[in-house]
Amino acid sequence: MDRSFYFKFAVVIISFLIVWTLRDFFLLIVCSLVISNVVSNLCNQIQTSLKLPRYLSLLIVLIVISFIIFAVSILVLPPFIREFNEILIDIPNGLSRINILINTNLNKLNDFLYGEESENVIDIFNLVNNVVPIPDGATIAKAIQESFINIINLAGNLGSGLIRIIFVLVVSFMISIEPKSYLEGVLLVIPKVYRNKFRNILEKCNIALTNWTFSMVISSLSVGLLSLIVLSILDVKYVVSNAIIAMILNIIPNIGPVLSGIFPISIALLDNFWKPIAVLGAYIIIQNIESYIIMPSILKKKTNLLPGLTLISQFGFTFIFGPLGLILSLPIAVVIQVLIKETINES
Repeated sequence: MDRSFYFKFAVVIISFLIVWTLRDFFLLIVCSLVISNVVSNLCNQIQTSLKLPRYLSLLIVLIVISFIIFAVSILVLPPFIREFNEILIDIPNGLSRINILINTNLNKLNDFLYGEESENVIDIFNLVNNVVPIPDGATIAKAIQESFINIINLAGNLGSGLIRIIFVLVVSFMISIEPKSYLEGVLLVIPKVYRNKFRNILEKCNIALTNWTFSMVISSLSVGLLSLIVLSILDVKYVVSNAIIAMILNIIPNIGPVLSGIFPISIALLDNFWKPIAVLGAYIIIQNIESYIIMPSILKKKTNLLPGLTLISQFGFTFIFGPLGLILSLPIAVVIQVLIKETINES
């Protein structure tokens, strides 16, 4: 092996160490790119449809987004926070109902098999709790609060959470003003021989990311609306909060739908024992409707992620970056999948 090999190897190692050291900063850049991608594509749609200048279409998009954020903050967020705190208190009560249900039936089975004078069967709930302690409402609330704090406090020494949020928004806005200029700036570091090829790859990444974003919006709104209707029919408490939770967690495939079902099922246990079964069945039906009816009929160009790549990206980016890495794992996986396909096609 000549010296050039060792030099290239050293460059790769040093580059990896730099990226690893600044991984939280790069994650903020990725977050800014995802937001700017959404804003830029909305601007392009308005600019093409209404024949408006770029700055006017961008202004319209920013006003609409600001209005939506303001409306959500005023109309939806306060009741959601209030109901969510009540949900955290009621969940342990639902788990206690599970304990009562299991042990009551086990005691009846014990009396039937061994007689009423026999010793009662083991308390399954206490047995499980001794192995894996089941948290109470206060513990769950504290854990969730810490998770939200971790989402904001990811960038280490970059400053406070507010500064990081401002940083992401400012970078997103600046890129959205002239995205082509930033694209050409990135292409300057690519050798001329590969610039056109790399430009085409970036364009395909943009299209794939746009399709994924649009599909996630449609999917989440559909799941939230269906959850709202079903939970209203079943008369489950905290309908709005549970629907919002289902809508938000739907962004996270595989894990999200399972987590979103825990809350309404636990709350339904406080009413009677048939309602949680109905809620579970309803959530399974909702997910199948969303996967096999709504999405295929609305989106003809939906980006289908490979299941293995989805799972690896979720666990990998969560391990490296934390909660925000889990949220951004799918858009990053979309880009990685396009890069892999284009690399294979070119080889």
